[in-house]
Amino acid sequence: MLKIAQKIKNGECPVLCFFGDSITDGQFEFANGHKESVRHEEWVFWNILRNRIREEIGQEVSIVNAGVGGNFSKDGLARIQQDVLEKQPDFCCVMFGTNDVTNAYKGDSALQEYEKNMKQILIRLRESNIETVLMTPGMLCKHRVKGFWGFWWYIHRYFENLQKAGHMDAYVAKIREIANQLDIPIADAYAEWQLLESQGVDTTALLANGLNHPNAEMHKVFANKLYDVIFM
Repeated sequence: MLKIAQKIKNGECPVLCFFGDSITDGQFEFANGHKESVRHEEWVFWNILRNRIREEIGQEVSIVNAGVGGNFSKDGLARIQQDVLEKQPDFCCVMFGTNDVTNAYKGDSALQEYEKNMKQILIRLRESNIETVLMTPGMLCKHRVKGFWGFWWYIHRYFENLQKAGHMDAYVAKIREIANQLDIPIADAYAEWQLLESQGVDTTALLANGLNHPNAEMHKVFANKLYDVIFM
């Protein structure tokens, strides 16, 4: 059980910050010809977590949504002071990587930059005495789906190749390595995607936009993994 769990059970109303990209922000399916993503705050994992805390423990928590669509780890590091540290949260869940992996074509240097950025983010949080959990992202698409054409057909094919070639696996492995090195708890949602895949589940069907945004059911998986890390 983490310290934040004890604060919640003691009747406090702590501030929980969720720091990441479009997945954390609550973006799901595409709209307007793939020009924008639809936000569903009620479906996002941190809201599911808040509701579960309310229902099972009978306490309220305050949420800071520090997710920004399209962000890489370098973007998170650049805005951590304003978007996270100045909010003075009691707890922060960090999840970057879904966008960083698109730099995999650059080779080892991209993964090394990701590692450096993530470590700096976590160190900044530790120096500010903010209890932290790392969360692994979900899988990318693994096969073609209807509705992508032109430029977006190319993007879809690129994401598909990233997943099939094991690049997402490599970035998640790096997250796990960092968590171990810095002794930071990890909510390993990606492991659940891997388990589902091993059971024959079509993981691409679990993506709200057919590309990289988990659907509402998978956000429940994210929330449950995080709940277990916090309270178990």
